Amino acid sequence: MKVRLATFNCENLFARYKFEAGPPGTKKVLTPEELDQHWGFLPPEKWKKSFQIFTHDGWRDLTAKALKGKDGFPDIACLEEIESLPAMRRFNQDFLGGHYTHAVLIDGHDPRSIDVGVLSTLPITDLKTHIDDVAPGSKSWVFSRDCLEVTFEVGGAPLTVFVNHLKSQYAKTAKERVDGNARRQAQATRVGAIVKERFGEAWQDANLVVVGDFNDQPTSPYVAPLLTMGFTNVVDRLPVAERWTHYWDKKNLVSQLDYILLTRKLTTNSQTAPYIERRGVVQKRNMKAFFANLDDTAGAAAALPGQRFPGVTSTMSASDHCPVVMELDVR
Repeated sequence: MKVRLATFNCENLFARYKFEAGPPGTKKVLTPEELDQHWGFLPPEKWKKSFQIFTHDGWRDLTAKALKGKDGFPDIACLEEIESLPAMRRFNQDFLGGHYTHAVLIDGHDPRSIDVGVLSTLPITDLKTHIDDVAPGSKSWVFSRDCLEVTFEVGGAPLTVFVNHLKSQYAKTAKERVDGNARRQAQATRVGAIVKERFGEAWQDANLVVVGDFNDQPTSPYVAPLLTMGFTNVVDRLPVAERWTHYWDKKNLVSQLDYILLTRKLTTNSQTAPYIERRGVVQKRNMKAFFANLDDTAGAAAALPGQRFPGVTSTMSASDHCPVVMELDVR
């Protein structure tokens, strides 16, 4: 059975309460006493409108268009940088037309409260979280944003997806960068170990996929423990100039940070190339982009989309990441 799966870092998909009351033009911010009286919500007749996805100038409409892409919403959408399960459900309801009937997200330990989650049209048959995995010899959590393990039934066969968002490269000091790289490497190592613990030595013969924002390039030693296990990085099926999923606006650089990794079994049965939806990327005059930190393409020009979604500007995009979509043949 064919199933379409996507990974997409939605960039800070948050939901917030609007603590206001009154008709348009006469709104007032509720006082602490009024909030306490109403348990932090608006009065009952108003509260359903108080909890909203944070958006501006059509931002989240663009995010929804990017996820929908050229072929419609994927059957399984693995999402990163989601604030909470209620936020993801609200995004589905308000921006995706309620397309997805199943949703799962487990709050982790990230200080910004960003997590990984899944929206699906397929029933979820098994679920496991790894938010409380501890690094050997320490009391520190391995994952701040989970390695979420979700299993679906696809045409009578199981499909297990491991959804990840590894440690960011953002750092203010040299020490923060060293520590961040070490943590990303530990996370990549742990993901590989989880796969083998779950499926044993026969993991290559299972219908399993590792996806997510790894926050590093394919040649990086910090994600090598995962990328060198024997998975197929499906983005490698694209021409070199198209092997990018993230645009760094400040530096005008592109790279692959987002991955769909297939086992040997899924690689054999799923021979198509992935689709990367780039029409949501910001558009600037005389825009040029170049690969960063890729040994075989250092300084090489990258393929840029010729068209953008209406509403995309030099300052407005669907996300700084592009959805990566892959059709899987699950047997």
